[in-house]
Amino acid sequence: MKMNKSIYIGAMSGTSHDAIDVSFINDDKAISLEFFYSYKLPATLKAKISNLIFSNNTSLSDLGQLNKEIGLAFFRAIALAITKSKISKSKIKGIAISGQTVRHEMKGINSFSMQLGDPNIIATKTNIPVAYDFRNTHISLGGEGAPLVPEFHAQIFYKKNKPRVVLNIGGIANYTYLNNKSQPWGSDTGPGNALMDVYCSSRLGVSYDKNGSKASKGTVVRKELNKLLNNKFFSIPFPKSTGKELFNIDILSKDLLKNSHEDILATLSEFTALSIVNAITKNKHSDAEIIVCGGGSKNTNLMNRIRSHHKNDLMLSEEIGFESQAIESMAFAWLGYKRFNKKKSLIQTSAKKYTKGVLGSVVRP
Repeated sequence: MKMNKSIYIGAMSGTSHDAIDVSFINDDKAISLEFFYSYKLPATLKAKISNLIFSNNTSLSDLGQLNKEIGLAFFRAIALAITKSKISKSKIKGIAISGQTVRHEMKGINSFSMQLGDPNIIATKTNIPVAYDFRNTHISLGGEGAPLVPEFHAQIFYKKNKPRVVLNIGGIANYTYLNNKSQPWGSDTGPGNALMDVYCSSRLGVSYDKNGSKASKGTVVRKELNKLLNNKFFSIPFPKSTGKELFNIDILSKDLLKNSHEDILATLSEFTALSIVNAITKNKHSDAEIIVCGGGSKNTNLMNRIRSHHKNDLMLSEEIGFESQAIESMAFAWLGYKRFNKKKSLIQTSAKKYTKGVLGSVVRP
């Protein structure tokens, strides 16, 4: 796929909503990361996003203002990245943003995915066209709106005669199974860092359990773990998607919350690990080597728990030349390239069915 040495920018804020990751790609001969920058979201903005997601309640005025604030944050992240990269703006052909997901509901004909972050601000202030709203186009074409990355994973991770699972652990965990480059299989599996992080922030006053150190000292509360694993989400057929609408602090029982911090985090870490491995096993993808990316790959205890339940070892994406934190924003840069060039993307509509369509909308300065 030729880009004639043009640069495309992807900006991504995931379900953890702690930072905006910005990637520059140049697909002259093969997709490559030209520059990466991560912009930490201001604490006040992060708090507003958290409150909206977890309360599911706001005024139209507050919603509109938050949409503008997030748009400005994306602009600042992208503008700083452009300056730091020292890449000429004349080479940048387009920007693609994920926006900040604040609600993701798959309910038949009324399914929707809501992202905030006004793209008009970014396009006007950078004087560069912006592609956005990829998820709702995906849904309109029969997909789940998430995960959006399987086709991109196939571009950079597929290896002939070598089945691979590309496991992305953000706030929510998802994976892509690669055995056929033209039809990558992908689905969410359940919580990634979401439950561990929200417990840490709400009960411990810290953003996350660094390296899973507290969880590693705890004992899994088996009865409560089994309750979590019996959630109705896990009986829904694959492929499927989910979000913090389900996997938030309210899903934790009073009985679980009576335990020590270490035991609760050990239980939540085990829950994430088992929900991932159970999905891979249920879909008969256990033969594949696993490549891990996303913030969860930095959690040593979580990685160890996944290893303990899966016969194949885990490989971090860095081991084959791709910065784990950059993968998703790279994917949006690539989706932007496809949108600006009106190239159709592959949309998985069921376990074995696919369609194609142009994803996203575009706003021009």
